[in-house]
Amino acid sequence: MGDFWMNTESERLIRVSFTGDIMCELPLLQASKIGANKFNFDEVFEETSEHFLKSDYVVGNLETICTGKTNKLTDHIYSFNSPKEFIKSVNKAGISMVTTATNHSLDRGIKGLLDNINVINENGLDYIGTYLDEKSSEEIFINEINGVKIAYLNYTFGTNAHINGVELTNDELHHIKLLKPQTTELKKYKLKMNSKKLKPFVARNLFKVISLKTWVSVKRKLGLTYNTPYQDNDLSEVDQEYLNRLKLEIQMAKEQADIVIMCMHSGGQFHPEPGKFSQYIMKFLDENGVDMVIGNHSHVVQRTESFDNGMIAAYCLGNFSISPSSVYVLDENLPDYSVLLHTYIDKSSKKITKITFSILKVEETKNGSLTVFPIQKLYNQVSIERKNEIQKNATKIFNRFTGNNVNLIDIKSEYALEY
Repeated sequence: MGDFWMNTESERLIRVSFTGDIMCELPLLQASKIGANKFNFDEVFEETSEHFLKSDYVVGNLETICTGKTNKLTDHIYSFNSPKEFIKSVNKAGISMVTTATNHSLDRGIKGLLDNINVINENGLDYIGTYLDEKSSEEIFINEINGVKIAYLNYTFGTNAHINGVELTNDELHHIKLLKPQTTELKKYKLKMNSKKLKPFVARNLFKVISLKTWVSVKRKLGLTYNTPYQDNDLSEVDQEYLNRLKLEIQMAKEQADIVIMCMHSGGQFHPEPGKFSQYIMKFLDENGVDMVIGNHSHVVQRTESFDNGMIAAYCLGNFSISPSSVYVLDENLPDYSVLLHTYIDKSSKKITKITFSILKVEETKNGSLTVFPIQKLYNQVSIERKNEIQKNATKIFNRFTGNNVNLIDIKSEYALEY
């Protein structure tokens, strides 16, 4: 009887899954080189592709551009450009669409953003968040599955202008969906580059001599503070013009689709609690009729929340494929664990009727290569000592994501999310 009901449900429901940040940092980049300018990243996804293939559609947050050596491959701990082979492996694993409006979209300028779109197109993946031209930026991306129309939106809080210094002109704003202007980021960049004060002056000259990676490594070895968790609590850049654009796009999406899902790139860093800006935007999205929000960027799993008008939101799914050995990573809030969220949509009512999630864990080898495991699969092949560690940490992720206070969870492939 159990199999009968399971099969009946699978015929009635559409499953759409969402990953956390898909990253390709220096350790993984170096470990994945297989020859002169050749790379293979299949190993990263080989244990999770089974989950992806069970879904009708899979959305991944692409936390890097992938334009290859023509735009200088990643050589900095906070600025990314990955080989084109990375997108090939993403596609091969069974991911259907990538969200590309992130704080790393302009790590190689407008050229890198446009080249990234072309590489994604060459590999047959859908994408949202960045655009080749103004016309395409005005179109709502809608995926229809078995008669159900699902609209997807993707916006980012910023573009790391405080690091890369790329300032968008008014004629370039259509290339990326922004939640707010670049003002604060650019102010920080200009201060860093032009200030005669001691700290900015020393910093910009120091990093002409040694890399930021080396500097952070030295601080870690000396037991000094090298990074701290923080929240996005600055509301000074809440901008009505930007919110009006977002509101208009939500209205257009609601007119054309049965369900509207926002993939939001926003938050602090390594902090388990969302900040005031993310919470403000979440409330705005709920008030304007978004059905679901999938959040990313904070690099650790954060909570889910149901809102007054029925919107369900996950503030952050965590890192799908971070390199734990990256020198800036803070381990305390389990950045090597993430959530793979599954949304089930009834074909008849055209509504979200069930949400579940799988817990994933990144495993890194000594040479820097990565494999992302569903915890059940990993749990079944490790020592007793590691089983206890995985169960304990997975329980922390479960409680943080769901808001529960369970003492110890059973290790499963999928957990129900009550809302």
